[in-house]
Amino acid sequence: MAQTKLWNRYSIFRQLILVLLIMSTIACRADDKPVGMTLLFQSAGRSVVVQRFDPDGMRGPVPGAVGSMSPRGGKEMSFMPGDSKRGVPAFVDVAWVVPTIEFEKWAEERKKKSGAERYSAEGRADYDRAWAKVPNYTKRIDLINIITPELVAQVRADYKNTQLKLIITFNNDEVDIKAVAYKWR
Repeated sequence: MAQTKLWNRYSIFRQLILVLLIMSTIACRADDKPVGMTLLFQSAGRSVVVQRFDPDGMRGPVPGAVGSMSPRGGKEMSFMPGDSKRGVPAFVDVAWVVPTIEFEKWAEERKKKSGAERYSAEGRADYDRAWAKVPNYTKRIDLINIITPELVAQVRADYKNTQLKLIITFNNDEVDIKAVAYKWR
């Protein structure tokens, strides 16, 4: 009889622990709703070439050449909720170049050439000389102050229709990132 009472106490204790674990799992899952993300790359200064955009040090999207701002300027990339298992990044490493006037002149002259002239060894040597003078920039941007918990909560509240939009603006040797909740449908 004593053994039956003891077993019932342990059984109730195990059931209580199981219920608490299930409740904590459900509570954690409510905060882990996936976040979709849109990246808008634009340039407020001269045209730039984005060489690297790595969230949390992992290889990220590379939009390439980004022209000056216009009403529909820039390049945009979107990721649906669940595309990335990593969640919201804490930082991003950005690398870009701003082509010089000499390089742009070389590119215009190259467009005028045809066929074999365009891809000759001399043309490649000219390219290497012009590209060596192009300034390279890199910057690590901490996103913790930009992507606030309130903003993430706003996106997660309607995660099927709202995405986190990062607006990356290059201005020659500087880069700025802003984050907004973007309702896309």
